[in-house]
Amino acid sequence: MHSDKLILAAPEVRSGSGSSLYRAYRAGELIRLAEGVFIPASTWGGLSPDDRFLTRIHAVAHAFDTQLVFSHLSAAALWRLPMIGSWPDKPEVVVGRGVVGASRHGYTARRYEVPPPDEVDGVLVTPLARTLIDVGRTRPLAVSVAMVDAGRAVRGIPRAELHELNRSLASPRGARRCSDAIALSDAGSGSPGESLSRVTMHGLGLPAPVLQQEFRDARGLIGYVDFWWPQFRVVGEFDGRGKYVSPDILDGRTPAQVVVDEKIREDRLRALGITVTRWGWDTARSPVALGRQLAAAGVR
Repeated sequence: MHSDKLILAAPEVRSGSGSSLYRAYRAGELIRLAEGVFIPASTWGGLSPDDRFLTRIHAVAHAFDTQLVFSHLSAAALWRLPMIGSWPDKPEVVVGRGVVGASRHGYTARRYEVPPPDEVDGVLVTPLARTLIDVGRTRPLAVSVAMVDAGRAVRGIPRAELHELNRSLASPRGARRCSDAIALSDAGSGSPGESLSRVTMHGLGLPAPVLQQEFRDARGLIGYVDFWWPQFRVVGEFDGRGKYVSPDILDGRTPAQVVVDEKIREDRLRALGITVTRWGWDTARSPVALGRQLAAAGVR
């Protein structure tokens, strides 16, 4: 649900219901997302942060007759790239270098030459590779690495293609930052939390781990681990909340059964003489906390 619950003022006014619509807005029953575009407050309250931002993008698209091309984090949201942190308050749109005064209309204007756009969900958007470069040049390393990881893993974009596109742009602004994000990216990363963890490890100067290493014992496959340091015989696992609530990961199991299965899996790894250490979002964000935990496990 991104646009089917939107209420457009123009048809309501033409049908004679405009006064009712604006009364509902003044009473707090409707929320205005863009000029002449509203949504029921009850619907808005039930949306996730991702869906709220996507709905706002569609509202801005509905508000203008011209075909806007969404870019940067707005394009990332449309491409379903993972976000670490909060989405911006306003969608970002490429308007061309000569356009002025656009940001007051409910979106942030990005003034550069508009690339030939793609279309996602009926909305024009910068191509995925260009979106990754735009994010890499303008956002913190953790945000861009998580998105580049996803772009490479899910969409199969080669690292070399991203480096070439980054070098080809005329403006040098943010190019070094973007190059760092591309270099640090890994198509084997399994989640945004793992991406964030790797960025924190990189900042600490820790040895790069092997991702998604397979382990077996006499009983067969144990599983694939998030991080593996063979020189220290240490396994690291990022424990995000999704493991215990996502239907895809639960696969018919209860959260309690997932905990039991993880304990059995961990015991089998330890029986191989391996140290296992786990952490969540708070530790992944903290260089001090993650550094201490990995040092205690033997990663130095």
